[in-house]
Amino acid sequence: MIIINSLDEIENFDKSVVTIGKYDGIHKGHEVLIERTINYAKKENIKSVVLTFKNSPLSYFSHIKTREIITEEEKMNKFKSLGVDIVIYIPFDENVADVSAEDFITNILVNKLNVKKLVIGHDFVFAKNREGTPEVIRNFGEKYGFFVEIVNAVKIGNVRVSSTYIKDLIYAGKVEEIKNYLGGNYMLQGKVICCKQLGRTIGFPTANIKLNENLVIPKRGIYATKVYIDGQTYIGATNVGYNPTVNGERLSIETNILQFNKDIYGETIKLEFLERIRDEKKFKDLNGLKIQLKMDTNYIYKKYICKSN
Repeated sequence: MIIINSLDEIENFDKSVVTIGKYDGIHKGHEVLIERTINYAKKENIKSVVLTFKNSPLSYFSHIKTREIITEEEKMNKFKSLGVDIVIYIPFDENVADVSAEDFITNILVNKLNVKKLVIGHDFVFAKNREGTPEVIRNFGEKYGFFVEIVNAVKIGNVRVSSTYIKDLIYAGKVEEIKNYLGGNYMLQGKVICCKQLGRTIGFPTANIKLNENLVIPKRGIYATKVYIDGQTYIGATNVGYNPTVNGERLSIETNILQFNKDIYGETIKLEFLERIRDEKKFKDLNGLKIQLKMDTNYIYKKYICKSN
């Protein structure tokens, strides 16, 4: 898979089929758009192209930083695993926001990408003053000789699959529901950092990861997680919160990794959220916290480790 990071880097293509969008989560709705793009490209023996953005159009216009569902690295890996030939991964800036729909279509899609088919969602809009609606784009397709496929919303049950809906599930801690729409459990990745090491003093050592400020953080509470370390998979009890029993002031994500006893400071680990067990609570003392942590880990051990043995 080829990754192009600037519109200026695009060389004139022979022929291509293109899909455009933010693709901030690559959920099941996104996958439909990408798969249709790839299938058409294979059928016509031409290149499949995803044109996507490094930042959210919403953040560009509102100047408010938006949080993502997956990292940039995960996004590129997902595109590659789906079979995309070329990803044009560009900033959403004035070169995109302030250009007319027709100029973008002629200068980029027609002249540079030689697009034969464009696949877009039913709610896709782009260009200056949001003038590039699906119907407008379809009319330009007829004018410039390419076919426009407008894909209807993907629904699971009565729910329209969207990044906004998935983010709302994460914020609500409903991690068990996410895979229905995202295609997999929600994950966070980070480098293990040194903190107070309080857990060690009560028999529950934890791996604290450095927060990625660009990613959505699940609701405060205790979660059962899979923990990926150096190619190995473990089960953990992950706390997302402020450690109120010891008057913590900063949000942290810390995991007691079951059946594990290694020094992993400085290493990058990945957490896969399986189930939210309970809210974060403030206990009267460390002994009360210790008793609760024992109950949490016993529950996780019986459900996720004993079951797999």
